[in-house]
Amino acid sequence: MNRCWPLVAVFWMLLPLGASAQAPAEAEAMKVDLSAPDATAGWVFSADTGTIRDGQLVLDGREEMCRAFYAPWQFADVALEAGFLVDPAPQGVLACGFIVRARDAATYYYVHFDRTQAILVRSDQHQTWNEIKRVGGLEKPAGQWHQGRLECCGDKLRVWLNGKMLYEAQDAALAGGRIGFYANQGIAHVKDIVVRGKPQKAETALVVPPPMHVFVCKDAGAGAYEAFPDVCRLSDGRLLSVFYAGYGHVAMPNEQLPKGGRISYATSSDEGRTWSQSKTLFDSPDDDRDPSIVQLRNGLVICNFFSLRKAEGQGGPWKGLGTWIVTSSDLGETWSEPRQIYEDYYCSAPIRELSDGRLVLGLYKETAASAQGAVGISDDGGKTWRPAIDIDNGGVRLDAETDLIELKDGTLYAAQRPAMCYAVSKDRGETWTVSKPMGFPGHCPSFLRTADGIILLAHRVPSTSLHYSLDECNSWSENVLVDTVGGAYPSMVNLKDGTVLIVYYEEGAGSSIRAKRFRASAKGIEWLPLK
Repeated sequence: MNRCWPLVAVFWMLLPLGASAQAPAEAEAMKVDLSAPDATAGWVFSADTGTIRDGQLVLDGREEMCRAFYAPWQFADVALEAGFLVDPAPQGVLACGFIVRARDAATYYYVHFDRTQAILVRSDQHQTWNEIKRVGGLEKPAGQWHQGRLECCGDKLRVWLNGKMLYEAQDAALAGGRIGFYANQGIAHVKDIVVRGKPQKAETALVVPPPMHVFVCKDAGAGAYEAFPDVCRLSDGRLLSVFYAGYGHVAMPNEQLPKGGRISYATSSDEGRTWSQSKTLFDSPDDDRDPSIVQLRNGLVICNFFSLRKAEGQGGPWKGLGTWIVTSSDLGETWSEPRQIYEDYYCSAPIRELSDGRLVLGLYKETAASAQGAVGISDDGGKTWRPAIDIDNGGVRLDAETDLIELKDGTLYAAQRPAMCYAVSKDRGETWTVSKPMGFPGHCPSFLRTADGIILLAHRVPSTSLHYSLDECNSWSENVLVDTVGGAYPSMVNLKDGTVLIVYYEEGAGSSIRAKRFRASAKGIEWLPLK
């Protein structure tokens, strides 16, 4: 028998916050009433996209995660059970989450039920994704009702789905708190909520702080899927962000978007607080994607990207067309004709201008047998580019989005997806050491040196994250979570006040480009409001 909730249970209806009933001291099974006219009074929502309708919690997490906390009562040993349904959608993780022991709006346990997985996680003030355990391969179709259950008994946690216990785990970090639910990258419906445990009246109010991010672009008019952003400062002081705009992760031409995915941009004149209406920077008949942007010291603005074309016959749904650039001499008002600089190599990072004026570009190539990073070099301001120089992957398949940074002694340091791995060059990119693991995973690395000399390395996995180095890439901090969204492909720029702006994307249906602001110091990362 489970010592926390005996087989024989007493049922008690949890009323809205303003109701006069008191919880019995030993109540064991309690139904949360979602049918009363004032049912919402007992709930605290993290966004205005959450509500109670027709006896259900309805949480719209398509644009950003929507959480709902039941505020009046707290529980230590607790079992939270409910029916949940996530509306079908072609993209997004379509997640519904169950929350227990919520000490505040950032500190709690949760189980993340997405399309095929049940992931048990602990969230805290520093990291919203401290993974405890997961199971995949679940049959959990969207559009159908499922029964979820999350139990905490002492330091034991158990996850159930549709009457079957999936696993047990152990974690002693959190002792008690509120219960709740959330939706992420989808619309979740929750009903028939039953809580087993001894309720205690909450002593303090639960406050959900406003989000720290702003939106660079929510919809560029190509299908409301924006991704793969980059950002730089122009010589007139504005910030320029470029990004992919399409109807999905790959947007081949169709009736609604005859030329396929395109490269769009937006600018900010107030250090990233607000952004202009997006415009099209480049749009060929192919799927143009993964743009990056830089302004050289001579004023030339260069946007590099690659394109995909629908494949004819066998060999995959599309084929790559290599790396291309367009340039502007008038701060992005007009752009040159596109020029292919590499046929079989691809890019996801900006051109880096070294202290001596040499341009270097992180590249990568993939074949069925191997994948590795590479570097392109130009010594005439981008007019011509030498054959790509491969970086030895050390026998590890590195499908290897690559970025580079120049260290104080002139060494070039390259980071490569996905291990993450690094290599160094002592001769300005001509030759490279064999790639070695950095000790943490990451996709699409992006470097920035702050005004104080701290080296930042932002990346995807886990979610949107970054590491920082105080000793010229000799050692790295622990992972710092930027956001729980999983798109990432981040880029950073120094702001005039010494802080840093990071842009990244959400992923999933309706994916948007977000921006956050932070201060980096030897003490760590401090998140700051933009608005």
